Amino acid sequence: MFKKLIFTLGQIYQSWLMAVESVVINKLRTALSLSGITIGIFAIITVFTLVDSMEIKIREDVNSLGSNTLYVGKWPWDGGGEWWKYYNRPQVSLTEFNEMRALLPQVQAIAFTTSFSRTVKNGSNYVDNTSVIGATYDYNQMRKSDIGRGRYFTPYESEHGARVAVIGSTVAEKLFPGEDPVGRDMRIGGTRLTVIGVFAKSGDDMMGMSMDENVLIPLALARNFVNLHWAGTEMVIKGPDGGDAQELKAEVGSIMRRLRRLSPQTEDNFAVNEMSILSNQLDNMFRQINFAGGIIGIFSILVGGFGVANIMFVSVKERTAQIGIQKALGARPYFILFQFVFEAVILSVVGGAIGLLLIFFGVLIVNSFSDFTIVLTLGNIILGLVISSVVGAVAGFFPAWSAARMEPVKAIYHS
Repeated sequence: MFKKLIFTLGQIYQSWLMAVESVVINKLRTALSLSGITIGIFAIITVFTLVDSMEIKIREDVNSLGSNTLYVGKWPWDGGGEWWKYYNRPQVSLTEFNEMRALLPQVQAIAFTTSFSRTVKNGSNYVDNTSVIGATYDYNQMRKSDIGRGRYFTPYESEHGARVAVIGSTVAEKLFPGEDPVGRDMRIGGTRLTVIGVFAKSGDDMMGMSMDENVLIPLALARNFVNLHWAGTEMVIKGPDGGDAQELKAEVGSIMRRLRRLSPQTEDNFAVNEMSILSNQLDNMFRQINFAGGIIGIFSILVGGFGVANIMFVSVKERTAQIGIQKALGARPYFILFQFVFEAVILSVVGGAIGLLLIFFGVLIVNSFSDFTIVLTLGNIILGLVISSVVGAVAGFFPAWSAARMEPVKAIYHS
């Protein structure tokens, strides 16, 4: 039994050596086979790499907002229901914010925000449609937006509406090109403000929440520009680390209902949003994108697989006499079968590896010229090689099976 196993393994090894020899000798045929698989693997793994990179970036942006942070406003993030009903809801008010702050002493921070668009100026330099955020002092604890230069405003400046601003790096570059903006003046409408800080550059934000193109001012100052009764407002509540987010959400909802004197039968006229809503939406979105990308990739791989199969049928035809001689000398069918299956797998794996190598160099080039980082993950590399192997085995099996079933005499005298 043991000798039979050793003999079988030896035959398989010999099949492998003959497959490698065939690949090396037939350079043109090898090149044609490689091209189809290379293109197929390049297509499918490029799609998965781009999707994975987008997912990593978006999830980083979402996580920067805090997994234990709640956002109280009139619009639900899941988009369910009738928009007109949400539009007619009352805005979150400063009175409700002050009541909530008093009733939730256990939270890390609680902030009130509003936002509007204005043109900001410095002499002849200006930036149109700049997003201006008015916020209470605790806003700096809600997100990971570091101050690159200067400082954040003080509690006194926040409470008394001092004419100060912290601006994004892009706004700073456009208003104060080649200069240090800290301590300089800028204007929003007819109001002069002093720049006291510049946010560190964070680059493109897939969620549209980068501070690079924003201006942050105290809420008390923002009330000079907008009516909080009509402007979009939001209450941001950061719970304690390690706390139960669902318990905090239920408590916030209960307080809001009490503050608005809603009866038990009346539905909420506010929304308490959390990061899990975005995470669930992202999961669904990326499942759909990966499915669509997989369909595109499957067609690319099928084209490459058919190319390998055709090449292998040609290889079988060219070596028919050789196959007949091998069988006449006592070669088992599996010996012939493995020769061609191994050859197809070698061609496919090498083609897949070349496709992955092209993606790798493409990633290096894109990352050197773009702020968006593309990541070729180990999982995608392994996936590419596995797909290549499977495609090679499937594409090579049928030509190999036809070769293994040949009759020796007919094969030898085949013309």
